[in-house]
Amino acid sequence: MTESDPKPPNRAARRRWRRAHTAVAVVIVVTMAAGAGVYMARRVIARELLVGWLDARGVPAQVEFRQFDYGGFIARVRAGPAGDPDASVERVEVRYGFTGPWAGRPLGVEVASIKLYRPVLKGRFRDGKFSLGSLDRVIEAFTRQPPRPDARQPRIEIHRGVLSLTTDYGALKAYADGRMEDGKLMALDARLDPARLKGAGLDADLGQTTLRLATTGPRVDLVLVAPVNTARFQGGSVKAARLNLSLQGPYPDMRRQRGDGRLFARAELSGEEARLGADSLQGVRLTGDFTGAVSGWARTLALQGDGTLKAAVAGGKLAGTQVDRLGGDASLGDIRWTRSAGDVVSAEISARFAADRVLNGDLTLSAPHGDLDGLIAFDPERLDVALRGAIQSRGAWSGLGPARAGDLAETAALKRALAGFQLTANSVAVNATRDDLSISLGTPVRLRTDSGGEALFYRSGAPVYANGRGGFGLTVKGGGLPEVDLDVARYSFGAGGLAAELALKAKGGFAPVSGASLDAAGELRVAGGTTTFAASRCIAVGAEHVELGDNDLAKVDGSVCPTGGPLLSLAGGRWHVRGLAKDLSAELPATELRIAEGAGTVDLSGAGERIDGQVTLARAKVADTAAEMRFRPVLASGAVQAKGGAWTGGFALSDLARRRLAEGTLAQGRDGRGGVRFDTGMLTFAPGGLQPAGLSPMAAVLASPAEGRARFVGQMDWGEGAPTSRGTLLVERLDFVSPMGPVTGLSGQAQFASLLPLEAAPGQFLKAEKIDTLVPLTDVQVSFGLESDAVVVEGAQLAMGDGKLVFDPFTLPFKPGEPWKGAINIEAVQVKDLVEASPFGDRVDLEARLTGRAPFEVTPQGVRVSGGVLRAIEPGRLSILREAFTTVGAEGGGVSAPVPVPEEAAPEATNAITEFAYQAMEHLAFDTLDAQVDSQDNGRLGVLMHLKGEHTPPKKQEIRLTIMELLRQSFMDKSLPLPSGTKVDLTLDTSINLDQILKDFAEYQALRGSQAVQP
Repeated sequence: MTESDPKPPNRAARRRWRRAHTAVAVVIVVTMAAGAGVYMARRVIARELLVGWLDARGVPAQVEFRQFDYGGFIARVRAGPAGDPDASVERVEVRYGFTGPWAGRPLGVEVASIKLYRPVLKGRFRDGKFSLGSLDRVIEAFTRQPPRPDARQPRIEIHRGVLSLTTDYGALKAYADGRMEDGKLMALDARLDPARLKGAGLDADLGQTTLRLATTGPRVDLVLVAPVNTARFQGGSVKAARLNLSLQGPYPDMRRQRGDGRLFARAELSGEEARLGADSLQGVRLTGDFTGAVSGWARTLALQGDGTLKAAVAGGKLAGTQVDRLGGDASLGDIRWTRSAGDVVSAEISARFAADRVLNGDLTLSAPHGDLDGLIAFDPERLDVALRGAIQSRGAWSGLGPARAGDLAETAALKRALAGFQLTANSVAVNATRDDLSISLGTPVRLRTDSGGEALFYRSGAPVYANGRGGFGLTVKGGGLPEVDLDVARYSFGAGGLAAELALKAKGGFAPVSGASLDAAGELRVAGGTTTFAASRCIAVGAEHVELGDNDLAKVDGSVCPTGGPLLSLAGGRWHVRGLAKDLSAELPATELRIAEGAGTVDLSGAGERIDGQVTLARAKVADTAAEMRFRPVLASGAVQAKGGAWTGGFALSDLARRRLAEGTLAQGRDGRGGVRFDTGMLTFAPGGLQPAGLSPMAAVLASPAEGRARFVGQMDWGEGAPTSRGTLLVERLDFVSPMGPVTGLSGQAQFASLLPLEAAPGQFLKAEKIDTLVPLTDVQVSFGLESDAVVVEGAQLAMGDGKLVFDPFTLPFKPGEPWKGAINIEAVQVKDLVEASPFGDRVDLEARLTGRAPFEVTPQGVRVSGGVLRAIEPGRLSILREAFTTVGAEGGGVSAPVPVPEEAAPEATNAITEFAYQAMEHLAFDTLDAQVDSQDNGRLGVLMHLKGEHTPPKKQEIRLTIMELLRQSFMDKSLPLPSGTKVDLTLDTSINLDQILKDFAEYQALRGSQAVQP
């Protein structure tokens, strides 16, 4: 049958149609009857269907319907174990309606609204996984069958909902009220009860956290407040912290899968205190704002806008640096984030920061501030940063303490220079990618001190840092700062540590060193906790002065050279110095010594006060710098060993001809107490060999050739208080030529209480067998002591002319030209041999045993005698040839011969009286002789003698005259002999040039081998 050719149904067909209608009618009636039965048993059927559905999915459940009609039902629901359900709802109100062909939709049920009153949900969050227990399978089933996009979602309301969540750190309990319409969350008011979370690495006391959400039209507002009372975690803690987050933006359109619209966000994070390790911050407040637009969905999401960041810290300590009132803000312009381009984030940044004070140890920065501008862009695969900024600050460094009155000039100037400065870095550029980072300086970083000094940190044409490599220069000068020129040609920093090639020249000083200089070049390496410096050449070091208490150094100079390994190593708190020292020189003002041409090796290591190793001195020249030289230059060598901070060693001294002079030992304990002991051994002096004058100018009186043996033993100790020293001089026997003549058999011993300065207690004793001078001097004995500036002679005596010369105690100063006084006592000395040996012995003979006293003073002008008296203790004879006088005169019954002048011959006399005077002095046997001795002008020594005796010529003389000669008195004009036995009372006033005589004598002795010395 077709529409174009319809055929009426036949009878059989009509019967089948009637039967079908009847069946349909029966089904409808049955259905209606069944429906009526179902409606009557609707609660039981619904309960069984729902419970069965949940039970089929492993969720034990219980449903209690309180009301059930065609438009909805009210029920009570429990899901999960009966004793501990995973979810329960005190009251569920569900409103629904039927759909079918009459509505143009398939037959079914459409839920219009669901209201949940006091729902309680239990969950677990352990080991990073969230679970709702037995409901996990139901949730999984629903997520596999999301609602149809065109289906309207029911209105869902939650009233007084509760979520109990157990975690690895404790229990959390949240309460919430909320409303959803057509799948859109319209309102949410949730709070999290205060809680204590405690577990591995965490102990937190949380305040009540609230979350509020409201949707109005296409936009949603969200506010989150999350306080943390206290929290302690691995290595850190926070106190009284709070997070406030507010956000306003478009509500995601789930059907269209779009989220376009304006976006506003603000976040505030504050805290009373935050700690991480040794770092801490107080009064922290961070604020961030964003204003812009968001568009797209999931894979095409994009964000664009502007933002600001603000930070404020009341105070804190970061990496050991104290910061007071730190603040900063940053403007982020043209912020862009695009997922379709690979989650690229880019922004223009302009930031500023400032602080009241930054304090690190002795360094203080006052009001530091700076700014930074540039671009930043990044995504998961790359990073691009280009920033440029400036930093400025006032500053001061007090590590050297305040300037004091006793400071060295360089130290005081350096302290004043560092007491105030201005730091300026006007152009610092930072460029970075994911693989590269570089820092460049457009202009040098400049530090200017208030005293006028300047330090520049610079590098031109290349970054100071680029991917772990770089280079830089540093110059310092002026205003009391040391002069520094540091050139780091290149350095690298990476997994292998730091390596730098550098050259350094520096001049300056700081107590205890002043006027120091350093010139070094080499490679510095820092790796694995080890720092080494390998010099590429010898390091030149110098210092004008090094203050070391009682052992200061001056004019220090020298070089330290590498020996194939690092010159300096630092590792594990230990240091190691190893090198070759050469051309070392220094002065020791306290001991008035100078060391020159020093060479040796240094191999020392240590940690703290503990020092180990060895220092060897291959050679050094030691010279005396005293105003009056004490010893001639000697050579020193030796070695000292250090163990645990204690020092021991030995040394040897030799003269420049390398003849052994002395050996010594050094020992110093860990407490700093120690000393030096030295011993010359028995030195042998011999002609052509070792000579005393070759050791010390002070031994010039021991002129060459000297022969004999002597020994000196001494020691110097230091520790608490001033250093001490002592020594012993033993002269076994010594023959030498002195300014007075050859000395035979000098011997004795002297105990020195101090060597620096040279001091000896009274009672030291030396003696000599004989001194061959004008006349032999024997049994010479001297008792003396030494003070810091003079020899104190307690007594001195010697035998001469069968008598003695005894000196009163006197003090002989060391200072050249310093006057000193003394007195000599003459005891029964026969002067015959002395007069014969004198320069005028060919014209004068005197046999007299004299006793007397002659006070004297030695001055730079010569020897001066004042108030000397002499007398003869037995008769004697005087013979003075007439050639010894310049003028002769006679008075009364006596003869007077004034003004004797030994240097010139007198003219012949022409009268008898003068002739008698000459004859009387040529052959005078005196019974008494008295003399006064006093110095006169021009270095002459005046002697006023008074003699009484008679004329005793070798042959008897008498006068024979004729009567006519007597009458005419013509005998007065001719030479007449003075009769023998004529009584003579003679006053002789004469003088000698004592200064010239002593000078001539000294020159004569010098020609014999002795050096001229002051008498």
